[in-house]
Amino acid sequence: MMRDGRFVVLLFLTGVLCLGVTISSPADTGTITKEARETVEAVKEYTIQQKETFQRAAHEEFTAVQQQIAVLQGKVRDMSASARADLQESINELEKKMDMLKEQLNKVQTTTDENWRVIRSSVETTIEELKDACRTVMSRVP
Repeated sequence: MMRDGRFVVLLFLTGVLCLGVTISSPADTGTITKEARETVEAVKEYTIQQKETFQRAAHEEFTAVQQQIAVLQGKVRDMSASARADLQESINELEKKMDMLKEQLNKVQTTTDENWRVIRSSVETTIEELKDACRTVMSRVP
């Protein structure tokens, strides 16, 4: 993120120079510095908002899959012993993936605002894999 902030400042200063603006006094320098800081703060705030939005959406997906697993467990109880054993194994696998997702979500929460995007991709992949696996198991339940 720090690199992104520096890039924004550099881009801003390049734009100022391209427009032919000259810095003729310390007041001009102060104004530019103030505007650059404000730009960096705006970028930071945007990143924080993106992280929070992602966390909410991922938590909602997590809760939805938890509910689907609970429904599956309820249906499995009413099945024959052989069918129940087969599906219970699949449900156990889903629960392992849920634990992995929970760990990843905890990492997103505890990571810095600058570095959370590194984890984001793996969280999104795990959510999609979990949803696909859940659909597969659901399709096997009468």
